[in-house]
Amino acid sequence: MTERPDQAGRGKGKKMLTNGRTKRRQASKTEAADPAIFDRAQLHQYTAGNGALERELIGLFLGQFAPIRAQLDAAQSGDDWKFAAHTLKGSARSIGAPKIAALAERLETMGYPGPKRRKQAILSELDRAMAAFAMEAEKVVG
Repeated sequence: MTERPDQAGRGKGKKMLTNGRTKRRQASKTEAADPAIFDRAQLHQYTAGNGALERELIGLFLGQFAPIRAQLDAAQSGDDWKFAAHTLKGSARSIGAPKIAALAERLETMGYPGPKRRKQAILSELDRAMAAFAMEAEKVVG
């Protein structure tokens, strides 16, 4: 299996050699997610164990991040800022993303006129937490 340069690293899982051929090992859906990043038990409780609903909610949450992140960047008032941060906090708590929820809460509490450097540092940390959540969620939705 030869990858084109524009597809390098797009496969799921790690490469492994089998009978002289390179194959990608799929990430196991049963691998435990890091509960500090993705509390799977919280999501399981929220969905009453409905796997299809869990996958749907994860997809919606991941899709929601970019627009909310853009709202934070574009906020022109305290109300805009608080709405975006509060929305993200609630969604993150519901789905079981405690790190994201905690960062969103810090942003909400700090408020729109908060120190610019501090806000940027938290927003950068939020971006990293979202990337980590996406990686952990991949273990569930594969």
